[in-house]
Amino acid sequence: MAMDQAERLRQMMDLPGRRGRMIAVASGKGGVGKTNVAVNLGISLARLGKRTVLIDVDIGLANADVILGVQPRFHLGNVLAGEVGILDALVPGPGGLQLLPGSTATSFSDLSEGERGFLASRFRQLEAGSDFMIIDTAAGISRNVIEFSRAADEVLVVTTPEPTAITDAYALIKAVAREKGHGRIRLVVNQAIDRTDAGRVSERIRAVARRFLGIEVDNLGYILRDDRVPAAVRRRRPFVLDTPRTPASVCIRAIAERLLGEPPPAPRGPTGFLERFAGTIGVRATGPVLREVGR
Repeated sequence: MAMDQAERLRQMMDLPGRRGRMIAVASGKGGVGKTNVAVNLGISLARLGKRTVLIDVDIGLANADVILGVQPRFHLGNVLAGEVGILDALVPGPGGLQLLPGSTATSFSDLSEGERGFLASRFRQLEAGSDFMIIDTAAGISRNVIEFSRAADEVLVVTTPEPTAITDAYALIKAVAREKGHGRIRLVVNQAIDRTDAGRVSERIRAVARRFLGIEVDNLGYILRDDRVPAAVRRRRPFVLDTPRTPASVCIRAIAERLLGEPPPAPRGPTGFLERFAGTIGVRATGPVLREVGR
């Protein structure tokens, strides 16, 4: 049965020249619900009829499979080692989402140029055969986070209203903004008390980015604080499926519908995400302490 599914995926993704929309989901710090946002956004897009693949590259803390309640046989580390093909490593998730599980032992930070090319070639089928590819990056501002965020069509920076999360979200935005050729930077406020609370956080970050970085950060949406979200995580169920009518689920579907209702990002030259990622070298995320956003 597994082989039949892999063959069906190969046929579905045999679409030369076609490129899916690549979205990197990132956060300046851990604990803001980044992976939960990535998982439930991916499911929402899939349930709206879009072929969606979630790729877990959260190095050392890959756990999208836990939230989805699946038990992968293979993961991205097996693909990079040449042990299995990338389509054989895909796991069908709930709601129609396809998952490429991450590996807690694989480090993208130290990939050589040749290894980047290998990774890009293995990912190309996914890009060609998907409407959306959601990249769940690691938390923080490591080299691999910046590289994935720079190469993606757009990066969704997830924050919460907590002062430390706001400061770290801006630090991530600043790190991505100073990379030439970066895609659209967008903001999602998670665990907001209400719409006013989310708007206050969003406008604070956007105003500082406008003033100090000279860029516009798009306010993509917000997700209301909902006690049923952690309860769903404990049950290993995505909250959009576990409690579809609760405030958090309504909010995440609104974000998915907004993505579908807008034109896709303009092409950034003749290459797609994978070629841009393979060609990324020398990215550094270190620098002076950021003080523009105070607590």
